[in-house]
Amino acid sequence: MGGSSYDRDVYSSSSSSGWGRSSSSFGASSYSESRLSSSRLHQSMMPNGKLLESKAKTPIIIMLDVTGSNINFARVVYDKLPMFYGQIEQKKYLKDFDIAICAVGDAYTDKYPLQIGSFAKGIEIDSWIEKLVLEGEGGGQRKESYELAAYYLLKNARFAPGSRPIVFFIGDEMPYPTVNKSQANKFDIECFEGGIEPFTLLREKVHDNVFMLLNKYCSRNFEGDITSFWKKLLAPEHVIKIHEEKSIVDLMLGIISMVSESRTLESYKVDMRGRGQTQARIDGVSESLEGLSNIIGIKPTQKGTRL
Repeated sequence: MGGSSYDRDVYSSSSSSGWGRSSSSFGASSYSESRLSSSRLHQSMMPNGKLLESKAKTPIIIMLDVTGSNINFARVVYDKLPMFYGQIEQKKYLKDFDIAICAVGDAYTDKYPLQIGSFAKGIEIDSWIEKLVLEGEGGGQRKESYELAAYYLLKNARFAPGSRPIVFFIGDEMPYPTVNKSQANKFDIECFEGGIEPFTLLREKVHDNVFMLLNKYCSRNFEGDITSFWKKLLAPEHVIKIHEEKSIVDLMLGIISMVSESRTLESYKVDMRGRGQTQARIDGVSESLEGLSNIIGIKPTQKGTRL
């Protein structure tokens, strides 16, 4: 089960090691497939005129790429959200947090390239992730509209004074180089000129807590040009490779635990062992998070967290 404020069955197989292309071998449950089956976007998820607002000390935004090569991440995240939320509470990684589930596709080809949930706590998060439309399309150009999603967050996300937001992008391609003004205007995102690269400004807005969880391109290999692009766009240590797709929640928890100064990488590995992860999973996650660990260089706190 999840944490005390997020009680729902957790599909245990989605945590196990292994890999494959079907949703079952990927690790998603048939339950998540049935719950994430919308074909028409709910009005409340439309970005047009919507402000994404949080009063929490640590707002967490998970921006899921829901194009074809990444579609199962949304299902795995759904299956593991109670564990994700419960671990943050039980291990005291954060004192005050909420979560917004959002999605991005390709604004040149997709019907719903930008889907914006609202910040929520506990079981209420389910009501937002279940509204996602997993289009499974994309433009097939090694690019998706991550820049449009970043620009939306730059313009329309509102946080409380003194908060420390964390933004996760999950995908396998590059953003388009700049924001297309007509696309921004289509979604009522204030844009007076085109050609804007929003990630630098978004990084400033959220104290540099923007992370790209990078999957293998089309689930095959890490492409050098894609990895290099993201490392120039973000802090290089914030580009986190996903060596095993089922480890996505382990990676996010590790980032949160280290950014919040509640764990070092070594003490986070103890937490992973405590929730029954295999040594292979622990080794893969450790490899992905080593760069971030090196630049944080903190000692774990036992009396609470900074965030």
